[in-house]
Amino acid sequence: NTRVLAARSARMAGVDLAPTFIEYAREAERADPLGIQYSIGSAQGLPFASERFDFATAFMSLMDMPEPETALREAWRVLRSGGFLQFSITHPCFFPPHRRQLRNERGEPYAVELGRYFDRIDGEIDRWTFSAAPPEMRRAYLPFEIPRFHRTLSEWLNAVVDADFTIERIAE
Repeated sequence: NTRVLAARSARMAGVDLAPTFIEYAREAERADPLGIQYSIGSAQGLPFASERFDFATAFMSLMDMPEPETALREAWRVLRSGGFLQFSITHPCFFPPHRRQLRNERGEPYAVELGRYFDRIDGEIDRWTFSAAPPEMRRAYLPFEIPRFHRTLSEWLNAVVDADFTIERIAE
């Protein structure tokens, strides 16, 4: 997404905590230069001076980190007066702490069972494998272990306001 914005004439700087992701991004920049500066860093302690940017964006990342409230305050810090933040997250009502696909007697999915929406989760480990993978592949590899961080929609909106942003538009 950073490259899409840069291709539309935005001057971009990208940050990621994962060195591997930054290296892949830098490879893409070397192959097709758009003037993007990529840095290893945390959204909770951005490696930029205060009031440096006109806009900040976070594409599907805030919901995957502890204390996204800190990242929102950091975004506010690096924005100039009049700047704006755009971010996208998975809708918390569709990915609460309990989510299970229900299947009929033929194994066909017919509904999703959701629960524990109001439980705040801060790093609970979710273990899973690709259910569509052949059984021998599923047996050959350990399940993925992913920390989960769940906030309700009201917690998200309040975190945005608490970081001093004014909400202009929400899209679902």
